[in-house]
Amino acid sequence: MRADRRHLDCLMVYVSESTMVGMRLADVPHPPGCSMDIVQIRRGDADILPGPKLMLEFGDRLGLLISPENRAAIIKPFGDSVLAEASFSFVALGLVPIPIPGIGTVTLGLAGGPLVVSLLLGRLDRTGPLMWHLPVSADQVLRNFGLALLLARVGIDSGTPFVEQVRHSGFEFIFAGMIILLTVVLVVLLPGYFLLNIGFDDLLGTASGAIGNPVILGYGNLLAPTGKPEVDYAMIFPGVGTIVKILAVQILAVAYGIMAS
Repeated sequence: MRADRRHLDCLMVYVSESTMVGMRLADVPHPPGCSMDIVQIRRGDADILPGPKLMLEFGDRLGLLISPENRAAIIKPFGDSVLAEASFSFVALGLVPIPIPGIGTVTLGLAGGPLVVSLLLGRLDRTGPLMWHLPVSADQVLRNFGLALLLARVGIDSGTPFVEQVRHSGFEFIFAGMIILLTVVLVVLLPGYFLLNIGFDDLLGTASGAIGNPVILGYGNLLAPTGKPEVDYAMIFPGVGTIVKILAVQILAVAYGIMAS
């Protein structure tokens, strides 16, 4: 038996119109004379309960209850284009010198500078017509592609130096690196689990963020596919995994006279 949709219809639309992105559900305009209720929001693989303060993002799929005769007028403001997810803008930002008394001036580098600004822009969510959130599909593609480029670049740059280093010093530096890495992981996992009673999936993300290695995060997601490792990684990685390490290396270099202050 076919469902009767003469008076009420249900459909899914994509949010692809820039004017709708960043708008609260309470502010979503209803075309004059059109009946429309937002009953479902699908963001990536997650179903989100609609609420008046929830902000729309590129690629959100909205479940709408509408009057069939106004279908075209209701869909038009949302855009309803999957191809629009591939279009987004980004801004390259310069480096900002940070003066430290007694040490000199340090910078966050090409990684730390954009990272800090990205955190600020992500908190703003939207600046006029500019959206500071990537669509889920673009985020996944860039994340996997970027990880592949990172590993490829590390392998290409380290191939010859790695062989030469092992040839001259044996596996001394390899074992030293393993000990340092294991120490960091154990310092996070053991006290966090036995003393602070933090969940194992949260600790995986925290340890990955402290080390600053996305490969470990990927393995952590396989061990605990709850989504929490990524959240904790995002909380720890900017401060401890990147900024603290960048500043610490420069401070040590200046303190030991390796580079000028």
